[in-house]
Amino acid sequence: MIPQPFQFSQSALQDYGECPRRFELRYVAQFDWPALDVGPGLELEARVREGQLFHELVHQHTLGVAPELLESTLLEPGDGDLKGWWERYLRWQAARLPRERQAELTLSAPLGANRLMAKYDLVARQEDGSFLIVDWKTGRPSRPAALKRRWQSVVYPYVLTQAGGWLHGGEPIDPERITMVYWFAGEGEQGKTIEFPYSVAQQREDEARLREVIGEILARADFPLTRDERTHIRNPSSVASLPKQKSVRNGYGGSPNHADDTSALSPPPQRICAPDLYF
Repeated sequence: MIPQPFQFSQSALQDYGECPRRFELRYVAQFDWPALDVGPGLELEARVREGQLFHELVHQHTLGVAPELLESTLLEPGDGDLKGWWERYLRWQAARLPRERQAELTLSAPLGANRLMAKYDLVARQEDGSFLIVDWKTGRPSRPAALKRRWQSVVYPYVLTQAGGWLHGGEPIDPERITMVYWFAGEGEQGKTIEFPYSVAQQREDEARLREVIGEILARADFPLTRDERTHIRNPSSVASLPKQKSVRNGYGGSPNHADDTSALSPPPQRICAPDLYF
């Protein structure tokens, strides 16, 4: 059972939708995700580190650190992809983003007896009082329809309408004045954007969808491994053999006893749900 109150996030809901077992392991049992020690896993971790470093560069730049200083301290020879992402970002932000920006912003809003949390790469307030939610992506662009279905496209605008009033003089932000922007760092001269304007009707639809899925999660007694082979990866050890480390992925978390109950939580040997690492 899910401990209450529980803080949901877009990544938790995405994990649940793709593989309920992965949701249970990450957010209820609070296992750290296992690092793979072979070829593709190491390459994936290297890409993750590059994505994290790019986010740090943008964060520091938003705080006012000069690009030249960031380049001299954080970029190294051989950082070809990272350097290209950074140069595209500098060109795009100068042409598109207003001066009023909040980077690495975390907001949380109540939803029933639980909470819904969003951690934004950047929220920008334009001169006309409208808002851009910008999410940096260093992977390949997704199809717009697939991107719109992701829980990130639901949670981020919704939470901003519920908890972002302090960015708007203490007044709630009108859903019609919010646009969700995904910026892909590896495309063209200034990156590529996919944008989704928000609306009152979309907000109502999203709230109903959120309440439905959270109610479903709270009512579950078990969290099975997905049958979709596309979300599985092969691993020489099962989750039962992982060190019983706990992470701080969830503001409320579960009890320590959950992390020790590996017999109930382990998927079939040699198979675990693959996380969707999407920077």
